[in-house]
Amino acid sequence: MPCFYFHLRDGNHLIEDLDGSELPDLEAARAKAVAATREAIAEQLRTGQAVGDRCFEIADEGGRVLTTVTLRDAVWLH
Repeated sequence: MPCFYFHLRDGNHLIEDLDGSELPDLEAARAKAVAATREAIAEQLRTGQAVGDRCFEIADEGGRVLTTVTLRDAVWLH
């Protein structure tokens, strides 16, 4: 099973996921990032924090960014 890394980008600051998560495919990784983003937004709203321009960069084991999940991706209902 492939390993995906969920790096959190907040403006110019990057917090790297050093552990990664084994998931079946990129679609599952994207779903996990959307869920995590929604949880973070909810927590920020509950605590009165500003919701910034954070996003998850999903990378493969080689460090290549495969896709990003933005705030808009997480709140946009399809």
